[in-house]
Amino acid sequence: MKSTAKSIGIVMIITVFSRLLSLVSSMVYITYYGISLEMDIYSYAIQLPNIIFTSLGSALAYIVIPIFAGYIGTDQKDRAFKFADNVITISSLFTLILSITGIIVAPAILALTRFRDQGYDFALISVRIMFPVMIFYGLSFIFQGMLQSFGNYNMPALISVPSSLTVILYVYIFGSRFGIKGLLVATFIGLMFQALILVPSIWRAGYRYKPSVQFGNKDVKEALRLAPAVVVSASAYQLNMLFNTTLSANFKDTVSIMTTVQNLVLYAILAFVYSVTSVVFPKLTMMAARNDMEGFKNNLLNVINLIIYFLVPATAGFIAVSRQLFDLLYGWGRVTAGNVSLAGSFLALYALGITGIGIKEVIDRAFYSLKDTKKPAINGVIIMTVNVIASLTLIKLADFFGLPKAFGIPAGYSVSAITGAIVLIRMIKKKIGNFGGKEVTLTYIKIVAASVIMFIAIIPISHMVNSYATGSTVLHKGIRLMVPTVVGALVYFTATYFLKVQQVTNIISGIKGWAKKALINKKN
Repeated sequence: MKSTAKSIGIVMIITVFSRLLSLVSSMVYITYYGISLEMDIYSYAIQLPNIIFTSLGSALAYIVIPIFAGYIGTDQKDRAFKFADNVITISSLFTLILSITGIIVAPAILALTRFRDQGYDFALISVRIMFPVMIFYGLSFIFQGMLQSFGNYNMPALISVPSSLTVILYVYIFGSRFGIKGLLVATFIGLMFQALILVPSIWRAGYRYKPSVQFGNKDVKEALRLAPAVVVSASAYQLNMLFNTTLSANFKDTVSIMTTVQNLVLYAILAFVYSVTSVVFPKLTMMAARNDMEGFKNNLLNVINLIIYFLVPATAGFIAVSRQLFDLLYGWGRVTAGNVSLAGSFLALYALGITGIGIKEVIDRAFYSLKDTKKPAINGVIIMTVNVIASLTLIKLADFFGLPKAFGIPAGYSVSAITGAIVLIRMIKKKIGNFGGKEVTLTYIKIVAASVIMFIAIIPISHMVNSYATGSTVLHKGIRLMVPTVVGALVYFTATYFLKVQQVTNIISGIKGWAKKALINKKN
């Protein structure tokens, strides 16, 4: 468990750096260009292929890792490489066809948005430019799965760095000359490099690609058998995001804000979750292959408790300081106070569902490691159905109470996320039996109690700080965000310590061990 924790820690640090750079890149272009019709079109154009293929790409990773890692773990490298040859070739052909199809049907897609009447020509060009990036998304997900199977978790965690740097450099060097049209091209180039930077690591692992299309291959057949169910399951939240993005495209100046908040909250949370699951998933797969169900249950229990420990207080924290957070990151340049206020509300509503998302992602991996793709697929359909019904219902409800209709979109997403987590917990219990359900429940109650205490402490502190730090400089905005955040973190940590939550005990033990080791090294 220590080696697993160490691997997770390293990957988490790299992932945080990578995500922070992504955050900086979005801050740079949004504050530079502001919220406008063109920015809404850009946001929609980059989200569309991203969401579509992230669903398929995630499924690719879930399929590749169990089969590829299984052969690597049993010293059948040649068979693993042969499987990779087929997957890469078939995936590339499929994404090429998908890209061409997307380019052809782009007008029909835009007919579902307000862009059919406003900025249509630019929207059509933008969507068509971005669709081919799916080819590189496919390669990126496959390469990540292969490297994780080899025990290389660091490079996959760095994949978003090239695209972030490309966008930042473009804005500062060419931003005023080529505008948002040039930003589209820069984004495409950056996303292309997400796959290409993994090639040297794949090469060093000994893999040499040989084009191959063998639908009759046993492993390819197995992958194709698993694919439909895995795609449905992996698509749940991504297709919900696509639905939400398309829905928000019908409200003025909402797409850019909605996608920015989605990236800020959901991708940040998923970055944390994926840094955990990227290490744990191959381990669960190998335990399942060895029929070590006791180890499987213990690992699953530890990961779920870890997810709950960090994401429940994150929910409370996001709600408490949502506007301060968005104001510090994006409240500059051409972004207005109204934009910040709307974004803060979106952020708080999305935050309600993040624990559900985390639990769902972990339990999905548990099912995949057991080669059970049916139950996550069923849950995926439930999540998508609940999201559509909840979003449309809550849009009407928000309008009835005189609130912005768009509030119903993130609220519906959170309802579907919580529903999906509850359903999956019941499913996994039926699949593997009890795995410390009482312990999870007790841990959850303690963590919720500590989070409530934290929230109660943050609110008055936040009001007090806001009344004193009233300026609009980076320092003032930073104080308004950081003081309540630091106080909240300390209160939460202290509360969980006195409530004897196991995770905080593990953290303290880890810090003590690190400090002791550092002192010994210093003396030597």
